[in-house]
Amino acid sequence: MESNERYYRRRAIQEMTAARLAVTEVAKQRRRDLAEGYVRRLAELTGSDERFLLDSVTAHQAQLA
Repeated sequence: MESNERYYRRRAIQEMTAARLAVTEVAKQRRRDLAEGYVRRLAELTGSDERFLLDSVTAHQAQLA
């Protein structure tokens, strides 16, 4: 069975990827919000700062603009 830590990390990455691929700005924002929620839960579970996951997606999106 998958641990909570792996689940939250996997879902955060999936949502960040979906945000990057989303067509509309509303969809992008919704996916970012979901990713932030998973990262927040992951941080609460592990006690570590996992926001770098979100920063990597933001940096990638800036490169595409």
